[in-house]
Amino acid sequence: MLPYLIPLLQNLAAACIPLALLLALAGRRPGDRGTKWFWRGVVFGSMGALAVALVEWYTVWINRELYEAGTQSMAWAGELLVLLGGWLAYRRGKLNTASGLPAGAVFLVPAALLLFRGPDVFLVPANGLAMATTWASSEAWLQAAGYLLGAGLALLTALAVLRVARFLPAGAVLGVATAAFLAVMAQQTVGVVQVLLARGLLPMKRVVLALMIPLINSLDWFFYALAASALVLPVALVCRRPAKAEPHLNPAQRRKVRAAGRHRLRWGAAVSAALLCVLLATTAGKAYIAQKVELSPAVPVTAERDEVRIPLATVDDGHLHRFVYAASNGTAVRFIIIKKSGSAYGVGLDACDICGPTGYYEREGQVICKLCDVVMNKATIGFAGGCNPVPLAHKVAGGNLVVPAAALEKEKERF
Repeated sequence: MLPYLIPLLQNLAAACIPLALLLALAGRRPGDRGTKWFWRGVVFGSMGALAVALVEWYTVWINRELYEAGTQSMAWAGELLVLLGGWLAYRRGKLNTASGLPAGAVFLVPAALLLFRGPDVFLVPANGLAMATTWASSEAWLQAAGYLLGAGLALLTALAVLRVARFLPAGAVLGVATAAFLAVMAQQTVGVVQVLLARGLLPMKRVVLALMIPLINSLDWFFYALAASALVLPVALVCRRPAKAEPHLNPAQRRKVRAAGRHRLRWGAAVSAALLCVLLATTAGKAYIAQKVELSPAVPVTAERDEVRIPLATVDDGHLHRFVYAASNGTAVRFIIIKKSGSAYGVGLDACDICGPTGYYEREGQVICKLCDVVMNKATIGFAGGCNPVPLAHKVAGGNLVVPAAALEKEKERF
């Protein structure tokens, strides 16, 4: 169940936690102007993410790399405007008012965050369940249970964060939101710069790569920083001096004051427990899963007349096959082949632009990224974008699948 729960939980929580903090700042009452703009952004982002997921489900024309860079850039701009507007309103003493934050930014942040995270929230469960052998199998039920538990825990965490944030002064919430948004913005910056480097829009200088490679390989730490920022909320709640029952109150009113204090502390405990569960699942849970996964041995291949030829009969069974080519500098360049349907083959490096050369493995007929545990849509293997294997030039000729040696030599730096 963990392999299905963790990816959805982390993806959804990464959007829901900052959005809960934003909603706590946007308006303290349901009818506030900021609250209305926030929910408009949520609706727009959710519907847009569903539309993108449907388009990607039925076609492959969306370039996820550019799409994700664009949505992350929009989210980054909105988050910056929220922080600048929030601190300016705080200095002016207007943060608690309905017009404390800029309405455009309050709309843009949830819209862009959900457009970025939303397609995978829809596609990961859909792809996984679609590849299940039968709905009556235990694997399908475990997948469904994992997805539902992951989504439920993420949403309950966001609800607890929102409730606790509304018990605290707006200034304290703004401080926590600032730390959370800075963690999110740092992750978005790394993601956008990575795309710019891959597209050649930024020069791949040695200094830049030396800085970016550790950041790309440590993207999970930005999520942990986000969750740790939210853990400050219950600490702040406990540190606040409890409201004292006024001497003139009657016993019933005093009991009401004490009950309200206990209610706040219970929500504080709830958000602490939820965030600790999220952190435990995304750290220890991931480590537990990674320990059990071992990549199948790669079959060595060599080039003849500058071409690597692999007989179709060896890759015609619909399963993942891994090969390794020794480049001119001795680097082992791994690539995978899987028959998709009919005469179509998915051919790509055993690496992706996001997770690097960690590789893919097969589980119950599904192709899965070893690092992030994302299930690949088998039909999209061979196309660029997202966590898909980096496409590899190839052709089918004379009963062989032919890969140019030059295409493998070009990619040796990835390994």
